[in-house]
Amino acid sequence: MNGGELSVHFTNSVLVTVIVALFVLWRYRRAILGGMMQGDSLALPVPAATLLAPDSAVAGDLAAYERSMRWRISAAWLLTTAICGLPMAIAYQWAGNFGFSPAYSLGLTLCYMIAALPMIAVSLALPPLRIIGGCIVMMLGFALIFLLAGMLQRAIIGRPFSWQIFGMAPLFFDIARNQLWMAALFCVCSWPVRLRGVVPITFAALLVFGLAPFAGSRLTALLADTEFGTPWVMTLGLDGVFMLIALPVGWLAWLRLRRLAGDYEAKRFSDAQLLARTWWLMLVVSIGFDIFIAYEHRVLALLLVVGEIALFGPVNHWAMQRLGVVGLAESQPAPTLLLLRVFGYTARTERLFDRVAARWRLIGPVTMIAAPDVTARTIDAGDYLRWLTGRIDELFVTSRPGLDARLASLDLRPDPDGRYRLNEFCCRDSTWQATVVELMLRADAVIMDVRGITLTRRGCEFELQQLAQRLPPGRLVLVTDEQTDKAILQAAFGPGLSEVRMVELRRSWQADRAFDALVEAVG
Repeated sequence: MNGGELSVHFTNSVLVTVIVALFVLWRYRRAILGGMMQGDSLALPVPAATLLAPDSAVAGDLAAYERSMRWRISAAWLLTTAICGLPMAIAYQWAGNFGFSPAYSLGLTLCYMIAALPMIAVSLALPPLRIIGGCIVMMLGFALIFLLAGMLQRAIIGRPFSWQIFGMAPLFFDIARNQLWMAALFCVCSWPVRLRGVVPITFAALLVFGLAPFAGSRLTALLADTEFGTPWVMTLGLDGVFMLIALPVGWLAWLRLRRLAGDYEAKRFSDAQLLARTWWLMLVVSIGFDIFIAYEHRVLALLLVVGEIALFGPVNHWAMQRLGVVGLAESQPAPTLLLLRVFGYTARTERLFDRVAARWRLIGPVTMIAAPDVTARTIDAGDYLRWLTGRIDELFVTSRPGLDARLASLDLRPDPDGRYRLNEFCCRDSTWQATVVELMLRADAVIMDVRGITLTRRGCEFELQQLAQRLPPGRLVLVTDEQTDKAILQAAFGPGLSEVRMVELRRSWQADRAFDALVEAVG
């Protein structure tokens, strides 16, 4: 198998991953919708109303805590890519016979550190404009560091300065373009938020299974060149040899998929860390192809890819520990957020989820009732495996013992990157009311998107009534818009509505105001 074939296989795996991921999301959404519509004869009784808990703070300065976590997580990703990027830079420099230059090695390492930007953006739920601004600042800052390193290297070796030294700044941009264009293209293909939950595990399976055609063609050629193998090739044919290879390769792909799902559910890594490993793999393989094809160092390319894949996870775990991300998360009380909404507004709910629930995961866990409008945001590796094996019914609450078991297994601990997980509850029509009330009793804060509530669409009336009975109004944030009928809210919630924080959002970029209101409600 030559480098060109490997490059085509890898590129095709990325493109097919996007198509398969879209198909998986469509089928998963239909499976969730079908499960929700299955009726049961008896509805679960709603827990009796209890006295309201005192409206006191349950955490410290959450705003300061979130800022500290954001800086620490950002630094951890930069440190991870720096440590992993340095040996890759040295290997690339050696393979290209460029001679050893500390400044050039630093420049390559800084290029590879740009890969930390999408990792930071996913972990911190950065909006698009901040991502673009961060990219500009990172590129200019790294170019300046590269220039200063070149000037320092000249000074150390005693070479005179000239105006040509300033050409190192545009040289950095050329290096970044040549080194990162393929990895950036792969990242863009997997960047859409709706795909992030399924891309890593789909890509891992397809990357392994896609080797079957190449292995089959090579095995056919080897068998055809031997006296023993020629009759087998004539008997089995090309399709038979392919099936002979596809079955064990498919089994290996299945084992890989199960391993990833198992490690995720065991909290060995978070969803953001899994996605970051996928993106780093794309970068490493693209650099490996360059070494393999352009410089014909096959062994070095193989060792580089294998070594970087094995190095990235442990280094990131060490960086998160070293910078105190996990320790800070475990030492801080983790308030639980319950997210409620009027169903049926997929795009609007997704935007609110991306800016509020995703940010809250830096502070504490999030609970919600699952529905098709947010399946692309809530599906994880474990859900993927259950759907693939036909065990989607395991996600649904169908009985009181099942609800108690799910409540007892709520994931309230931080992941290795300091972020908390989303606990979604899939419910039938007969179980959702009891489930949402139980989640209210365990929530430190509740945000409810009541945009879209009308006289004819009053689907959240039950939730408003229960919140008025069970939660101090100061812990509730209602998201409204200019068309929200306040009279309906008043009739459902009662006189305590005046104490509830209401945030009117007219534009999607204003969602941070809802998050700030939640921090005030809990802090």
